[in-house]
Amino acid sequence: MNNNDDTESTKTYHIDIPDNLIKEWQSIVDLIARIARVRAALIMRVQNGEIEVFIASNTKNNPYKLGNKENLIDSGLYCETVIKKGKMLLVPNASKSDKWRNNPDMKYNMVCYLGFPIRLPNGDFFGTICMLDDKENNFSQDMKDFMEKMRNLIESYLNLLHLSITDQLTGLYNRTYLDIKASKEIKKANFNQKTITALLLDIDHFKKINDTFGHQIGDEVLKNFAEIMTSFLRNRDITFRLGGDEFIVLMPDTSINDAVMEADNLRLKVEGIQIRPDLKITISIGAAEWKCGESLDSWFMRVDKALYKGKHAGGNRVMS
Repeated sequence: MNNNDDTESTKTYHIDIPDNLIKEWQSIVDLIARIARVRAALIMRVQNGEIEVFIASNTKNNPYKLGNKENLIDSGLYCETVIKKGKMLLVPNASKSDKWRNNPDMKYNMVCYLGFPIRLPNGDFFGTICMLDDKENNFSQDMKDFMEKMRNLIESYLNLLHLSITDQLTGLYNRTYLDIKASKEIKKANFNQKTITALLLDIDHFKKINDTFGHQIGDEVLKNFAEIMTSFLRNRDITFRLGGDEFIVLMPDTSINDAVMEADNLRLKVEGIQIRPDLKITISIGAAEWKCGESLDSWFMRVDKALYKGKHAGGNRVMS
């Protein structure tokens, strides 16, 4: 992370955009390009240190294609500056400044740029919305306001999407999103011939915690555990709250042996933390690696059975 005062974090997290939303966004960039009479209007997405063309206007001579990617950091792209600064960028004519000499956009002669950052509800960057042209343009205030309103509309869509897939207590993904995301992850694993393992986690004796300390403290325990879990696990691991004190983690590109090792490290981490002066918790974890061709229900049933074995054996352990 850059420590300059005017530079913000480029931390992001992955969120799947449904097809109906993609169609809405496509109509937005097409409208922008048509009204502004520019060669290209884009929605760019930041992910895993790269920035890619997520939506591109259907305009004549638009050189940007869906899926085109560049490394974000030190790329020289206009969008890199937007993300770093976290605010609007207007470049009327980049050819008049040496600053943009190494900008990959210049290979398309895109000397003019207007862009805004797009943020997710938690403040992370989704990417940018921008327009580019091969002619100098300062753009009117009305055009800047219009672009900002389109950015705000996209962020509203993202906010509604976020609410629909997020557990409001812990901030993790919810049960509704699990089936959608898990289906996509196993298709990806199958296509890339990679492994994927699921963990099912349960806080031991959670009912007793609620009965002894009250439901408010029980909620605090759930939130604290969710924070511990997400801070400890790897960036590519995807966490969900199923409900109550049950959580599930999808671990892409991870064998059962590696997953069990990670799970046991997490178990030991939780065991060593004092949640309150008078309260410590332990967790039980079940693990199962997805078998090629296996249904989601079958896979999750095996994870559930592994967890049950651990609970039946006394808890505070990992079983597969």
